[in-house]
Parts: sequence; structure tokens; C-alpha cells
Amino acid sequence: MERITQYLHPFHLQTMESNIEMLLHCEEKESTLIKKLAIDWFRSVEKRFSPYLADSEIRLLNTLAGENCMVSTTMLEVLFLAEAYQKITAGNYNPLLQKGTSMGPGKASASLEWEIDPAMKSIKLPSHSNIDLRGIEKSWSIKRLAEYMQKSMSLDQGLILAGGDITVWGRGSTNLDPWVIGIQNPWNANAKLGAIAMPEGSLSTYSPFEDKMSTPGSDIVQCTITGQDMVECQVWARTLCTLGVEEGLALLAKRTSICEAIVLSTNQELHYFGKEASLNRRWLDMHIDHYHFQDMVS
Repeated sequence: MERITQYLHPFHLQTMESNIEMLLHCEEKESTLIKKLAIDWFRSVEKRFSPYLADSEIRLLNTLAGENCMVSTTMLEVLFLAEAYQKITAGNYNPLLQKGTSMGPGKASASLEWEIDPAMKSIKLPSHSNIDLRGIEKSWSIKRLAEYMQKSMSLDQGLILAGGDITVWGRGSTNLDPWVIGIQNPWNANAKLGAIAMPEGSLSTYSPFEDKMSTPGSDIVQCTITGQDMVECQVWARTLCTLGVEEGLALLAKRTSICEAIVLSTNQELHYFGKEASLNRRWLDMHIDHYHFQDMVS
């Protein structure tokens, strides 16, 4: 049977301090409503989580560090998620910082803990500390929007892209082409390191050299993580860039059996982490220098 690609309606948004692009299999008459829904959603997330907005919820929470602060159900959900990934990454993702510190390697203090009262929906940060979610709020918002579009709006195919975070769905059918996502070469804006074919799932690409709020400190220039969960991919992409190739891949191998990675090191060598069969089936036009198959990394 000939493989086909169905028409997808393009959307372009500017919010969450990102250019957000969507490709959705929908009717033309639905496009206006869909665009408004997406804009309203991302603006509400930004108003709640942006540390740069004077009246955002997280700005208030940071201002009241040392005191009990009532928070929304949405804020609680994301903070519980942040706590979970702090444990999953053995403390290498840490959203709580001493005020005045940067997000460079070793800057986060694992001894800092917040106090959450789920019944009262309140949180108390340690004095002289602040929350920096490091992009988890953006990946969470993409994940939630994609889930809503699939379950509540019955959109059977879609792609949502914001910065280096991408989630796709709906190409599992044998007669549909998979989504093909290019991976940018950080040293050449007009070139790609390669691409990945994904029927569904998520991908996050992160480079500390492109992050104004981060201090590069490891031997990784750029990391791309793929998997099923958008938040998981985003957290691991940043975590590996903090830890470096050897330590980062060893931790990834211990803590996940789903994610795969393409890592570009400072000496311009490309590392692949994942299943050998997946490498041959999903990854396209990759010139790999080092292979780290999942069952061989420890």
C-alpha cells in the first residue's frame, strides 16, 4: 500500500517567549477556534509561571519565600512534577535555588526543600530561595495541550513545536508517513545533524550555549532526547548537558528504558544512546562517532 501524507493545517503563535508552530489535521472552519484556544492556553501558562511578569503566580511565590503561600491546583501539579523529576534524576534536576545563584553546574543546593500542604493548597519556600523550573512548565504545557487536542477535540494527527520541544501524534498507521524531525547543527544554522522518524512521541533539544540563563560547564554542546513524555525528554536533555557525556549517559541508562539520545560533544563528536534496532530504523542521515547501546551502558 502506498504511504500517504494527509493535509495538515499550519498555525503560528508568538507566546511563552517562543515561536510556537503547530500542524494539525483539522477542518478549515475549526482553525480559528483552535488558534484562540492555543493562544489562551499558553498565555495562561505564561501568566502563572513566568518569572519575568510582575503579577505571575510564581513571582509571588518567590517573593514570599519563608512564608506560607496559597497556590493554584495547576501550580501544585507542576511542583509535584518537579519534585518527581528531582528524585528520578538523583537530584541533578533541582528547581529550588538560593537567591543570587545561577543555574550552572553545581549551583543548585540539594539541601533546600519546600513544604507543601496539599489539603490547604499552600507551599512554603525556604527563606532566601526561589523556584526556577528550567523550562519544565513549557514542556508540561505542550504535553497538556496535545492531550486535550487528542482526547477532547479528537484531532487525530498533530505536531506542536516550541523552541527545542516537539511532540507529535497520529502517524502510527502503516499507510501514513511518520513525522520526520530534523536536528539542528548548532555550529551551522543552515545544516542538520540528521533527523528522526517518529510516528508519535516527543523530542527535546537543549544547548547550554544558547541559554542566556545557563553557564556551560560540561563536555556537551547540545543534547537531543526522544521518548514518549514531553516533560521527561526536556528534563533529561538539560540534565545531560549539566553532567556531561559519561556521567549523564550512565545516569540515563539507570533511570529510563524508553528515552534515546543524540549528544554532540565539545570536540564535535556525535554520541548515540539507545537501542541498536532503533538506530537502524528511526534515526536518519546520522554520522555517529560513538555508540552507547542501552544494555551496554552502566
